[in-house]
Amino acid sequence: MKQIFTQVFLGAMLLFSMSAKAQDSLFISELADPADDYTGRFIELYNSGSEPVDFSSLICFLSRQSNGGSTWGDLQLTGTVAAGATFVIGGSGFEALYGRAPDQESGILIGNGDDAYALFLGGDHETGTLHDVFGVRDMDGSGELWEYEDSRALRLEAILTPNSGWTAAEWEITMADVADCNPGTHLGSVVPPGDFALALGSDTISLGQAFELPVSVSELTATDDIISYQFDIAFDPLVLDYTGYSLSGTLAEGGSLELNNAVPGSLSVGYMNTSSIVGEGEILMLQFNALALDTTVLEISSAYLNSSPVQNLTQGTVIVTEVAPPTAAITYSDTLNRFVDTLLITATFSEAMSASNPIRLGLSGAVSLVDVEMTRISELVYTYAYQIPKASGEVSISLSNGTDLWGNEVLPVPTAGLSFDIIPFFPGDVDDDGVILAYDAALTLQYSVGIDPMPILDPMPWEPWRDSTANVDGAGDITAFDAGMILQYSAGIISEFSSEALKSAPVAAVTIEVEDQHLLFRSYGELLGLNLEVIDASDMLGRPVILKEDFISAYRITDDSYQVGICTAISASDGEEIMKIPFRGKGPLSLKMVVNTRVQLVEMNLATGLNAPEEHEKVAIYPNPVHDKLYVRGLSDPALARIYNVHGQLLRTITLEGSSSVIDLVDLSMGVYLISFKTGSGTVIRRFLKKESP
Repeated sequence: MKQIFTQVFLGAMLLFSMSAKAQDSLFISELADPADDYTGRFIELYNSGSEPVDFSSLICFLSRQSNGGSTWGDLQLTGTVAAGATFVIGGSGFEALYGRAPDQESGILIGNGDDAYALFLGGDHETGTLHDVFGVRDMDGSGELWEYEDSRALRLEAILTPNSGWTAAEWEITMADVADCNPGTHLGSVVPPGDFALALGSDTISLGQAFELPVSVSELTATDDIISYQFDIAFDPLVLDYTGYSLSGTLAEGGSLELNNAVPGSLSVGYMNTSSIVGEGEILMLQFNALALDTTVLEISSAYLNSSPVQNLTQGTVIVTEVAPPTAAITYSDTLNRFVDTLLITATFSEAMSASNPIRLGLSGAVSLVDVEMTRISELVYTYAYQIPKASGEVSISLSNGTDLWGNEVLPVPTAGLSFDIIPFFPGDVDDDGVILAYDAALTLQYSVGIDPMPILDPMPWEPWRDSTANVDGAGDITAFDAGMILQYSAGIISEFSSEALKSAPVAAVTIEVEDQHLLFRSYGELLGLNLEVIDASDMLGRPVILKEDFISAYRITDDSYQVGICTAISASDGEEIMKIPFRGKGPLSLKMVVNTRVQLVEMNLATGLNAPEEHEKVAIYPNPVHDKLYVRGLSDPALARIYNVHGQLLRTITLEGSSSVIDLVDLSMGVYLISFKTGSGTVIRRFLKKESP
């Protein structure tokens, strides 16, 4: 940073009052006439004493005698030379060449290397007392030992006092260019820092806002006689754009200021006045525009008040914030939303959101959901997985609680995707054509045996909404009973699939007999649906034959699967034959039947028929209902007992020895269970109810 030093013209001569010790330490320490640029000429004075030399108390002139003749130039010195410091007098080109301004600027330095220079105390060359001299007065220096044309004359470091007579041994004169000269550094001299402080203001402003930032100074008094300042300021040009300055209303109002902003993000400031700055406060207002949401530190450096460096510097900070509230655009994973579907709701925000304030989602209209927390995917994206309930109509979205990084709360109404629609849920309308027909029952029946009834529109497994549409009893998987209920609805036998209507399925039973190489199935009670699955040995059975014309059926027979489903709107008479299945070979056969909603496991021997011989009737379980222990009696052989839940899931296998046994059921939850006993002579199945222990 270039220094700007003071130029003061006093209106009257001051009386000489400096102590002898102070004045005797001031002398000429260097003269320069650079070979490559005459505007780099300067004269340097040095104070080797322990007290400052104040030119307001000491009348001191620097005088030049041109070519030993009668032409003199006199310059009264102003300012102060600190103890152990230098004082540089330079011309108008000095600052551009040396990167700092002289302590005093003057045109006296027009000598071309053969002129004598002298310091006079108490007056000029006519009235003052000679104090120190370079060269011989009244002599042209051309060709003399003290000629310094295109050179630099430097006083030796051992010389610490002035000399009123020229002594060549005190000087070293060498050829020099500007680059060889270093004014203001005699004997390591630096300008001592002043006891002052400068501070840049700080602020938090909005994006795009124009604002002013003050530069302030600590308390200045008239005695300080501060008539100039200068400093550099650096900032991030991507965050702030400098637009101007103002002195109006500041302590420096009325002065002259130059500001260089040629380099983006850098300001070089120089100010001067003919009157002193007095007081504490603002000396400059810098003007900026905020360009980006960010923070920048404004660094002040290379600061001077007059010629005194300022080391107590306070940097400024500007935070550019967003005062406009954040907004969100809502998108949805699907446009067709039905019961039990999972809809992914995505909110994309206009700016980064604070992780410390969760975004909350609200739904109103066809459904109600209050302030559920969304999942943060990134600083801009949040999601919520919403399972569609039984509802229909428009659902409106609202947002709450979330804030951006600057604390601005999100606008509750989205900028896009304000709502979504829920398609009405119609149980039984499996093909979604608005009408419940026998065709819907047929689709359901096919699905219950593993046939893919809609491979193009909705391949297995069905979408959750269609699964729920077909599963009208709401229990377990889709079965032939669901198909039977749908068939009843299509025929007008029932008018709804409400929870009350389906609270308990009709009581029904199916028996199996062996007759002429066929399994013969008879119906008892109100049978609406039957699902049959062969657990093993499926290759022993042929295609089923449905014996009731008003029953509809579906079957799926593969190398490793045998499934049959039949349903009806009107149940058969008790004992009526409903289906027969041919078989080949002999041996055991395990069947699983779902009769309406009741699961029944059957073990058969194709050679002897249904394994329910007389001795099996003696097998009994008690107590029933049971709390903790179930007693078994009547077994003629060791048996393998299996306990199933009502969905046919195997829960436990126990080996029983002897005709009477006890089974511990303490770990079973309350509910209805099936237990099968497999012996050497066949299988018998019993049902029991588990109750809570007293």
